[in-house]
Amino acid sequence: MYRELAHAVYRRGDSAGYDIPSWGWGVLFLDFLVFLPLTLVISYTFNNVFPILAIIEDPSPPAYEPVALNEPTDATRDPISPDADEALGQNSATTSSFRATYRTLYAIDGWKSLFRGYKLYLPAVIASMMCSGLFAGLGIPSPIAAPIAAIAMAPLWTGWIHAVISTPSPKTFTQRLLPFSQIFRAVALPLVLYFFAAETSTFVPMLLARALGMTIFENSPDSNTFRSPDHHDIWKALVVIIVTVVLKVLIAIPAHVVLVRVQASLLPEDDETIVPFDRTFQNKLEPAIIGGAGHVTIKDAWATFSRASWIRLIKLYVKIFLVGFATWLLWLAVVIPEIAIMVGVSGHGEA
Repeated sequence: MYRELAHAVYRRGDSAGYDIPSWGWGVLFLDFLVFLPLTLVISYTFNNVFPILAIIEDPSPPAYEPVALNEPTDATRDPISPDADEALGQNSATTSSFRATYRTLYAIDGWKSLFRGYKLYLPAVIASMMCSGLFAGLGIPSPIAAPIAAIAMAPLWTGWIHAVISTPSPKTFTQRLLPFSQIFRAVALPLVLYFFAAETSTFVPMLLARALGMTIFENSPDSNTFRSPDHHDIWKALVVIIVTVVLKVLIAIPAHVVLVRVQASLLPEDDETIVPFDRTFQNKLEPAIIGGAGHVTIKDAWATFSRASWIRLIKLYVKIFLVGFATWLLWLAVVIPEIAIMVGVSGHGEA
């Protein structure tokens, strides 16, 4: 319905020359202000902070961990039953619940905790974009320039991961940054693998769409009209969506999991995490103080991420998608009728 309404509004405005009235821009700006906080929370907190916490959380913390005295106990649960530890790990994981994850963050420092790590995230994004732009100016292709820029900014990105997963600390911006040589040895290869997986999961569906001959929505440069979609585009789009989801789940997300866990393994000992975190990675991490690498390997980062954690993470991504999709529908439900009313009012005014 909204697609047809938007199409009709466009055609009417184009043919009759209607414009949005001056007060209409104020309404649209008010919409922007209303939706901005929700958009920021979804784009940063839900899409970044929540998955990172889920990736590093240990679903089976030690059984001897003390229980808060103000929490009710379940008298029917047998603490020595064979399934007790597994049930404890499955049900106590903070990131298994959207609400529990939100409450955990909010309890730290209110709404500001929803944007924890943003002081490192923003410089990392800007610096990476500038570095990528520099490489692009030198004629280096994006699939090559992007991972190189990310490696160059690896201390910023790793510091951001540490700021997200750890409790509030008096450390300054520079104190969060580890030596580049230490980070390079740990995350260079995981970063390259991650960007290769991300590019593959994006580029392959685009090639598939072209190979299937999908009709691309475009504006004709001479007639300023919409190109009519082909009736076969429905099944073609379905195929492309399925392939995209499969590649994201089988390639991009696993590569991201490995990268985040390797970066998290570099967390300094004096930093505490806001969710349970196995610093030893099931005793596979050898500290640098005893001659070890001081970080987890790609193989061990992958092997120590349990099946239960995978299920929990995939469920989280589904929830994030549904929340984002619902917000997008809400935005359409508000903005498109407003624009239709504005165009109608403008048209009656001119008539």
